[in-house]
This record gives sequence, structure tokens and C-alpha cells, in this order.
Amino acid sequence: MRLDELANHLACRYEGPADAEFSGIASLEAAKPTDVSFVTDRQHATAAAASCAGALIVGEDFSAPAAPVRALLRAANPAVAAARAVALLRPPWRPEPGVDHNASVHPSAQLGPGCYVGPFAVIGEGCHVGADAIIHAHAVLYPHVIAGARLLAHAHVVVREGTVLGDDVTLQPGVVIGGDGFGFTPGSDGHHLKIPQVGTVVIGNGVEIQANSCVDRGSLEVTRIGDGVKIDNLTQIAHNCDLGEDVLLCAQVGLAGSTRIGAGAVLAGQVGVAGHCTIGAGAIVTAQSGTHGDLEAGKMYSGSPAFAHAQWLRATGAFQHLAEMQRELRQLRATLDAASNLSRSGR
Repeated sequence: MRLDELANHLACRYEGPADAEFSGIASLEAAKPTDVSFVTDRQHATAAAASCAGALIVGEDFSAPAAPVRALLRAANPAVAAARAVALLRPPWRPEPGVDHNASVHPSAQLGPGCYVGPFAVIGEGCHVGADAIIHAHAVLYPHVIAGARLLAHAHVVVREGTVLGDDVTLQPGVVIGGDGFGFTPGSDGHHLKIPQVGTVVIGNGVEIQANSCVDRGSLEVTRIGDGVKIDNLTQIAHNCDLGEDVLLCAQVGLAGSTRIGAGAVLAGQVGVAGHCTIGAGAIVTAQSGTHGDLEAGKMYSGSPAFAHAQWLRATGAFQHLAEMQRELRQLRATLDAASNLSRSGR
């Protein structure tokens, strides 16, 4: 693809020969003269100067490196432009539309135009799947699932009955949507009695849920995932949770039932949230933190139980000095006791 065509697709301003041709995209270290690469921060300026890439996607204020780089694509947000360039120059494999002869599609199910259904996939009674969906091998849609356009369901995805999926939803391998929530109550005989989980799950547009994560169905009502939410691998979202738009949940986050997460909040890896808590919009909870109470919007939290990140930094800085502080305290106490004894004896 020509440099000027790339600039047009990526909404960039180009510097260099308009007719220069590029066929791929790669890291700064691996790029060849026919590749585009990218610089998203100043820390990579040295690597950019040494790169063999034929063109660089950079910020507006980036200083041009010395040769061999011969072209620049300047973008207001180079990370976004780089992501678009990857999709353009290294597009993912997409199977041809059609239903594999080993798939099972119920006669009442409706598939939009351009859909692909892979071998041994199952689409149940009354399902509605929008246009251009890709449902890979061994994925299962239980009855009465409603999915919007361009669903991408990888192998061994399970979507339980009555789930609603918006447009452009991506479910990576092994995701389970709408499994039963963990609802039990002690019975009169001392054994745990299962509480039927009869709600559903509603997932918004542009949501991606990565491998082996689970979103449980509501106990009576809805577990809701807002537009643009991104959920990393091995994450658990319990029944009746409600996630606002553009929430990020990193790997191994666990949300207990009825957790509310405000729009744009970020929970880093292995964060745990107890049930019926509210995490405010734009809050950031750092890795391995845990909370059993509400957290305010727009603030950063760390620790378990989680508290203000700045305070946590001061506290963890003091931890390594606790033994020394304890010795000093003992010495001070001994000195004070000796002074007190001396004062009493002087009387």
C-alpha cells in the first residue's frame, strides 16, 4: 500500500515519498524497509533511530530520526493509528460465509447474511444472529439467544439461553456467558439448597471478553455489561453485576454478586470485589487489591482492604523499616523507664 493511501486510511499526515510502498507492520526491532512501525512514546526514540522500518507512525511533535527511516505518518494519537495499521496491513483470518455440514442449526434459528458457522457448533431454537457473525467450531448458543451484527465467537464459547449480545461482540475461546450464579441457601437438613438462577445477561456493543472468563446470569433480573467493556482472561463476573461503559477488567479479576462498576473504571489483575459494592466511575484499583466496601469515583486505590493509593505507597514504604522502628521504640521506652526510675529514686 502506498504511503499516501496509508495516511488516508489512518487519518495521518505523511512526510516522505507519496508512492513509497509498504506491505506489513512490525516492531521497531524486527521491521524491514517494506514495513511500517510505530513510536508511541519518547522512550522508544533511540530504537526508532536504529530501526530499518520504511515508515514510522509517530506523534505530531516527534523529532524525525536519522536514516534509514525514510517516511513518517504523524498522528494525534499514534497508538490508535498503530492499532488501525495492524488491522489494515495484517488483517485477521476470516472464514468464508456458510454453515459447516457438521454444525447443528435449529430450523427456527435465524442467521443474518454473511454468517459463518463452524464444525460442531450448535445454534439453538429461536436464536437470532446478526449479519457477518463468525461462530467457530464447538461454540454453543443455547435457545433464544439474540446476537447483533458481527459477533465473533471463538471455539468452545458457550452462551446460555436468553442472553442478549450487542453488535461487534468478541468472545474468545472458552468464554461462558449466562452460566448459573453461585446462589445457595442453607436448608433445614443442613445441606445447601440451590436457588434457581432465572435471570439473564445483556451485553452491549463493542464488548470483548477474553479466554476462559465467565459472566453469570442474573438470579432474577439481569447481569449487565455496558458498551465498550473489555474483560481479560480468567475473569469472574457474578450474578446481578452491572458494568458501565468502557470499564477495563484485567486478568483474574473477581466480582462478587451485585457489584456495580462505574463507567471508565479500571481494575488491574487479580483485584477482588466483595458483593454489593460500588466502584465509582473512573476509579483505578491496582493489582491484587481487594475491597469489601464502596470506592469513590475518579480515585486510585491499592491494598487489601483497598485504600487511597498515595497513602498505600507511604505505608508500604514504611513496612521495610518496621523492625528498625520497633527496636528504636524499645530503646526509647527503656530510656524513658530509666529516667522515670531515676526521678523517683531522687525524691
